[in-house]
Amino acid sequence: MTGIKIMRKEDKRMNYQEFKDLVFETAKANGLTEYELYYKESQSTELGAFGGEINAFSSSDSAEAGLRCVCGGHIGYASTSLFTAEEADSLVERAMENALSMEKEEPVLFCKGGLEYREVNPRVVEDIPTSQMVEIALKALQCCREADERVTASSMTSAVIQHSTTCLDNSNGVHLQNTTHVGAVIPQVIVTEGGETCDAHDFKLGNLHEADLEKLAKETVQKALDKMGAGVPDSGKYPLVLSNSAMSSLLGVFSSAFSAENAQNGLSLMKGKEGTQIAAECVTLLDNPFYEESFRQSSFDAEGTPAKCKAVVDKGVLTTLLHNLATAAKAGVESTGNASRGSVDSPITVRPTNFYFQPGEYTAEELYEKAGEGVLVTGLGGLHAGADFVTGDFSLQSSGFMIRGGKKAEPVKSFTIAGNFYQMLKDITALGNDMELGLSCIGSPSVLVSEITVAGK
Repeated sequence: MTGIKIMRKEDKRMNYQEFKDLVFETAKANGLTEYELYYKESQSTELGAFGGEINAFSSSDSAEAGLRCVCGGHIGYASTSLFTAEEADSLVERAMENALSMEKEEPVLFCKGGLEYREVNPRVVEDIPTSQMVEIALKALQCCREADERVTASSMTSAVIQHSTTCLDNSNGVHLQNTTHVGAVIPQVIVTEGGETCDAHDFKLGNLHEADLEKLAKETVQKALDKMGAGVPDSGKYPLVLSNSAMSSLLGVFSSAFSAENAQNGLSLMKGKEGTQIAAECVTLLDNPFYEESFRQSSFDAEGTPAKCKAVVDKGVLTTLLHNLATAAKAGVESTGNASRGSVDSPITVRPTNFYFQPGEYTAEELYEKAGEGVLVTGLGGLHAGADFVTGDFSLQSSGFMIRGGKKAEPVKSFTIAGNFYQMLKDITALGNDMELGLSCIGSPSVLVSEITVAGK
């Protein structure tokens, strides 16, 4: 099949708006009535410092667009990173050919026009000269080395600035744009003493030139030093405190259980559980695309559906799974605004936005006091190999500290915690007030679990 081509006077590279107008003009000329253009551009600079010098540097400026259209009753896809008049014609032609080659029936679902969208105010990260980024990365590394004489020459730091813009336009009159900004300083330190080696990493988001590098370095180094001299705990069952970072990691592994797509495909035990108690009453799990402390804020999802803040779990009750347009239509509900694409030409899936447990009222120290005699887990390993998000079962290599007399005590390592995530949700007895949203935009405060099985010595 060859689509209708429109005669162009010249073929020069153009901006997204110009390119979109030509794509839509060609789509209409070919008789298409349902189509959508999804565009992403990104500018990023990243560098790393090691051994007192910059050992890694990358700078990129990319842009690409993906077209979805309905042709012959099927959905076709095509993408490009070339924005010229000739490519506008070619993009439509390729998408139509792709649609006609499809055998699988897919629901024809494009976001409707005329919907209301909440305004977002994303955190802005200022661009700075590369030379200043170099100074910051080297200074952060120097601060780590100066924080303690046990910090080794193998330590390193990274500095990152990234700006990303997403646009979505469709034949229903939807015209959307969102921009996000990320700036981060990331120290990774290694300390050694008496033949023992420990490591730790941390990060600071925001404007690089505003980061307190000395404070960040000291905190990261202390994390590594706190691990030194760790023993192995006795096997048994203990009250468990999961630090905010550890619980965030665990939630990240099991977040896919709340996807309606997985539930409908038989890959989640959450299927059909809406309206039932799945967690302790103190547990509320939020999906909040407008979370102010996040660098990832947006008023719409990857299909153009208005983003929504919702309690996926409200006081222990599962109120909703996360939906895109297709899963919502299948379930007979509205989309929750959780459509996602890995790239402009990736299939549309479901994923959370800013996904986190609502913090509680307790400090971490108060959680230790409540635990009495227990284990504090600050690090988890083998998360993907040792956790099954379908069944909820996990057996994970862990590190952390003993809790003795309600206080954080000696460090421990090389032990395994085993349990079931869904049962753990029911066994949470208190949540801390130290909520931390990680770089993956999945977060949690520290949590206290009534009991966990520990395999140590």
